[in-house]
Amino acid sequence: MLTDAVLKIFRRPFIRLMLGVWFVLLFLPPVQASLSELSPPPVVPPFFFSERLSYDISWAGLTVGEAVLQSESGGRLNGHDVFHLVSTATSNDWLSLFFPVKDRVESIIDAQGLYPYKITVDQRHGSRVRYKVVQFDQDEHTAVMLFKGRTSKYDVPPQVQDILSSLYYFRTVPNLTTGASVFIDVHESKKNWKLEVQILGRESLKTAIGTVPTIKVKAIVLFDGLLWNKGDLYVWITDDARRIPVQMNGKVAIGSITATLARVDPPQLLGTP
Repeated sequence: MLTDAVLKIFRRPFIRLMLGVWFVLLFLPPVQASLSELSPPPVVPPFFFSERLSYDISWAGLTVGEAVLQSESGGRLNGHDVFHLVSTATSNDWLSLFFPVKDRVESIIDAQGLYPYKITVDQRHGSRVRYKVVQFDQDEHTAVMLFKGRTSKYDVPPQVQDILSSLYYFRTVPNLTTGASVFIDVHESKKNWKLEVQILGRESLKTAIGTVPTIKVKAIVLFDGLLWNKGDLYVWITDDARRIPVQMNGKVAIGSITATLARVDPPQLLGTP
């Protein structure tokens, strides 16, 4: 039955697709390198101060929910200027009747280096509730996770990224060259990972913000994401300084899930070079 099929897909956290987006966007200039080898971007682009990207999520031609990526200036934390990043994902009315989903991920990142100090994950999927907090010490290169009342500490690479901060950091990287393959340091699920990302090429794509030139990217994910299974995930991002993810597609247990950009706020950001 359709209901059974949909339930199987959404057994895993609904936000997995959006984190697939974040991981796919972990690209570098056309060399193989780890995140720790990069210098912070010299200029913070305007979208960090106020941006909201809204997406429609579909499966088998049916709309099943929506997701939002939002960034804003976050003041100061422990003497550092920071940005506040938020991702949310919710099931729509018909799916919520039998499997309500409500996810929220928040990351606080350094305003200069764009690496994280803290990430909070708050998820509800049906009757399952999951909450965890990870705090990063970027000087001591450690991550401390609070989960189910227990605290665990892990060593991490210099300037390691979390699943949300990585997207915003790499949206600032120019000169993405077709054929490049890079490996990125990311801490997730109690481990440090080398994520391989391939830049496949350029193509025009019809989107909610018009027909735009895009870069098609594939991530080879060695661990479960937040909605998709282990494997390949494809994302199309605008081929300009904004690097807006406009479409994402990843495999799940049955078929595939697609996220499509529905709205950009404020719209004047579209005029930003």
